Amino acid sequence: MILINERNEWLANKLVTADSDMMFAGVVAGNNPGQVWVDNEVDPRSAIVWSGGLGGFNFMGSASNVSFNPFLASFIDDEMIPFLQSKKIDSFEFSVDSDDWYPAIYQFIGGRKIESYQLVYKSNLKEHEIPCINLSARYHTVEIDKTFALELVHGDIKNADFLINYIELYWETIHNFLHMGYGYAALTANNEIASIAISSFVFGSTHAVGVETLEAHRNQGVSSSLVKLLLNRLHKNRIAAWWDCMEANIASQKTAAKAGLNLSHRYKINWFHISECMPAINPNIIAAKMH
Repeated sequence: MILINERNEWLANKLVTADSDMMFAGVVAGNNPGQVWVDNEVDPRSAIVWSGGLGGFNFMGSASNVSFNPFLASFIDDEMIPFLQSKKIDSFEFSVDSDDWYPAIYQFIGGRKIESYQLVYKSNLKEHEIPCINLSARYHTVEIDKTFALELVHGDIKNADFLINYIELYWETIHNFLHMGYGYAALTANNEIASIAISSFVFGSTHAVGVETLEAHRNQGVSSSLVKLLLNRLHKNRIAAWWDCMEANIASQKTAAKAGLNLSHRYKINWFHISECMPAINPNIIAAKMH
C-alpha cells in the first residue's frame, strides 16, 4: 500500500462517492489533517483514510480490489497498529463507505470487533428559518474571524488555548480554518471562552459542525445558540451542514434537533483494543503473510 504525499481534489474525484463520509472526504481532498494509503498512486481504486481530527480510519473506494485486500492483514499488523501506538491511541476504530468492505476486513480481526452506531443530521438549504437566539445575559457571542484570531494571539482571551487546540485538531492551523471555515464563540464577562461551534470538516459545499462547551457552562443553551448562528451563516453561503454524533449521546441529538437539523442516517463504527491485535492467534493473518 502506498502513502499519498499530496491529498487534493484529483484524489477525491478518484475515491469519494455519494455515500462517502464527508469528514473523511475532507481529508482525502486535503482540507483537513490526516493520511491516505492507496493501492495505486496513479490510478487509485481503494484507500484507507486516517482522520487526525476523528482519530479513526475509513475504508473507501472498491471493496473487491484484488490488488488491495490481500494486503489488509499485514497492513493492519505492521502499519496501522504501530501508527496508532505512536500516537498513544489504544484502540483501532474504523468505518466503511460500503458494507461490502466488511467480509474482507472481518476475516482479519475475527471476534475482537465491537460495534456502535453514529447518527448524522443534516440541514436543508430549501427550508431555513432565521434563528431565534435565547442566550443568557452572562454570555456574548463573537464570530471567530481574523479580528478575533488576533485577540487570541495577543492574549486578550484568558483561555485561548481551549479554542486554539480545538481548531488545530481539525485544521492543523488557525490560518487553514480562517481560509475555509466559519465559527462562533460564547464569551463570559471575564473574556473567557465558554463554548465554541465551528466548521470542523469541509468537503465541497458541506461543512461538518464541531461543538465544544466547557463543563461549567453546559445545559444552559449556549451550544445550541452558537450552532444556530453557525447554521445561519452557512445557509447564507449556500453551505449544507453535517452533524455527526454517537447514538448514545442524547444531549448531542437534542442540540442538533433544537438547531433545526434533520436526522439523515445512521452508520456503524467498529473498534477493538489494539492490545488484542496479536497476529499469532489469528491464522488468517499468518496465511495472508505467507502468500
